[in-house]
Amino acid sequence: MERTKQVVGKHYRMKQAFGQEELHEREAVCTREDPPGCQAACPLRIDMRQVCAYGAKGDFRKAAAVIRTVTPFLFLLSKHCGGACQEGCKLAELGDGIRLPALERACALYGGSGKVNRFMLPKKGERLAVVGDDLFALACLWELGKKGYEVFWFTACGSMKEVLLGWGLSEEEAAAELSAFSGLRIEIRKQEALSEGVLSKEALEPELLEFDGGIVSPLAGWPEIPEGFFMVEPLEGVEWILAGAKALALSLERYVQRVGAGEAEREGRKKSGLFVTMDGVEGSLALVDREHVTKEGAAAEAGRCIQCQCLECVKGCVYLQHFKRNPRAAIREIYNNMSIVMGNHMANGLINACDECGQCQAACPNGFDYPDVCRIAKRTMVETGKMPPSAHEFALLDQEFSNGEAFLARGEPGKERCRYLFFPGCQAAAVSPDTVEAAYLDLRRRLLGGVGLVLGCCGAVSKWAAREDLSRRALEQFRDSWEKMGRPRVICACPTCRKVFEEIPEMETVGIWEVLLSLGLERKAFGTVAIHDACGARGDEGTQRGIRAFVEALGCQVEEVSFGGDLSPCCGYGGLLRYTNREVAEKKAAFAAGRTDGRLLTYCMACRDQFSRAGANSYHILELAYGVEPGPVPDLSARRGNRLRLKQKLLGEVWKESFVMETEVPVSYGEGVEALMEERMILKSDVNAVLQAYEASKEAVYDETSGRLSACLRLGNVTFWVRFGKDEKGYTVYGAYSHRMTVD
Repeated sequence: MERTKQVVGKHYRMKQAFGQEELHEREAVCTREDPPGCQAACPLRIDMRQVCAYGAKGDFRKAAAVIRTVTPFLFLLSKHCGGACQEGCKLAELGDGIRLPALERACALYGGSGKVNRFMLPKKGERLAVVGDDLFALACLWELGKKGYEVFWFTACGSMKEVLLGWGLSEEEAAAELSAFSGLRIEIRKQEALSEGVLSKEALEPELLEFDGGIVSPLAGWPEIPEGFFMVEPLEGVEWILAGAKALALSLERYVQRVGAGEAEREGRKKSGLFVTMDGVEGSLALVDREHVTKEGAAAEAGRCIQCQCLECVKGCVYLQHFKRNPRAAIREIYNNMSIVMGNHMANGLINACDECGQCQAACPNGFDYPDVCRIAKRTMVETGKMPPSAHEFALLDQEFSNGEAFLARGEPGKERCRYLFFPGCQAAAVSPDTVEAAYLDLRRRLLGGVGLVLGCCGAVSKWAAREDLSRRALEQFRDSWEKMGRPRVICACPTCRKVFEEIPEMETVGIWEVLLSLGLERKAFGTVAIHDACGARGDEGTQRGIRAFVEALGCQVEEVSFGGDLSPCCGYGGLLRYTNREVAEKKAAFAAGRTDGRLLTYCMACRDQFSRAGANSYHILELAYGVEPGPVPDLSARRGNRLRLKQKLLGEVWKESFVMETEVPVSYGEGVEALMEERMILKSDVNAVLQAYEASKEAVYDETSGRLSACLRLGNVTFWVRFGKDEKGYTVYGAYSHRMTVD
């Protein structure tokens, strides 16, 4: 569904990516917010997990307050609760479940004194009736009274305390329970017709018909219930009686408010959908019982609680940890963000910081696909013009550079058609060009039938930016080169590139590690290495096994690290995270690299680069195989320079063609300027363009105090400013900054 709105002379397009029904279907897959087993089993749905959290600290007043948010009858529960919650305790699988009825007793004894605090809604105009003398009637009075209704109680005894004393409560305990009724609009109408527990229809019906509706106690007899009155079958057990009253009160409210239809479903014992891993949890025995509970013993018993929650996706995801979100809450936030036509889109940062690696989906016991929501959100925002161009512009320009000035596509010299085509990927050429050269020359030497080469980008960059048009263009550019070489078998050095090329069904791809393993590897003594599995190989067991076989063939012993295989975390480059949220990208790199103190081996050059930036002793498998020592981490300008120099070298040495690189203005940089440019994503070629424009126009701002000049130039959506000085040796740059925006 799309619609266009015109506001303040501008057109704002709104596209509804998916509706409320699909949103709810997606949310339902995540069980993070489902109640734990104890709460699901409790008919009142009391949050005993929170009770245990407070109880473990010895704060039974706050623990009691948790129970009293659901029902005021704390002392009653503490003596008569049947313990359905205890049966649902996850610890019961390994030993004794938490003695939750004993903790309820501790809450009553050590935190139940004083008045019950409550929140009452504004007064409502309807007049309601409750008929009966039992606990069910008393519970109905509280449920309706706290909602703000005026309630009339038809009773024979006329005393709330009498009902509670009949359940074995002391005078003090009954008074504490009844403090919750203070201020409620409850009027007692004593009726002798109820004195024997049998309701006389003839005696009460004329009076009851004055009310908007009401509830009849299940212990009272009434052959025919009047319109607007509700009754349940007789109930046994305090918790079931209180739960029945809660459901009937809701049914009555629906009736008088004309909302919904039929009676509200009573909360019964349910099985929790919450996934809770028991890894590392040991069974233990209970420390207390309800009859002999001390404050210290109850606190110790509460401390046994493992605080059931599903954290499978959060454990290894720095993104979710950083934003303090769970996927279920996050997709609601993203959905709301997409629904805004104008105003601030506060979830843009949340959307763009997801690297779409799929780790959370692999970790989720139900396969919750959170990255898919972020992909949909990005695509929708791009289509409707809500995605700021600056978010991904630098990365998209880098892809344009890879498939433009730095692009190279050649078949093996002397061969019109090739049997193989080597595609190292844009990151390998940018980070370690010597490795690309060594790999290509080795493949040419050992493979028969000709090996072609393409240096460029597969289009994953634009795919992450939700620019499907640019992604298709990149894929078609590669496909054209592949067709011209006779549709050879594509040897990929990057698992992400290989996954992108799978979109062309007739294209056969293979990982370079598979090819080299079949050709044979020189065995070397490298000792133990830890393997980081790339996001592009998630779900690809064959690649993961093949990498380990490759590494072992090199003579390495493999150290399996935490969060390996399909649970491997992203290095912080995926989803263009390094450009959209450097803080999260650096956290991700540090987390992934920190899983070992030794050498960390990767089979994705972007991962190797990110880990090297994080200070890890990181190698790409091909660097290890060809003996290429990782050099200094290249900055953004050096990465582009590496691609151009690799193209120039291979053209000259392999194809005997010349490639002249553009001559730049002689420039030196002041202290700290290059680091600042890297942080601000300003290339040396950008600075060079500004200085060349200055040489042509001689237009600049002169600072008399420092004697320095400032000049600017707009390139695309970005205006670059450079502060510099000039002498006979050339230019010295003292500062640079940019504005990445357009103003209409």
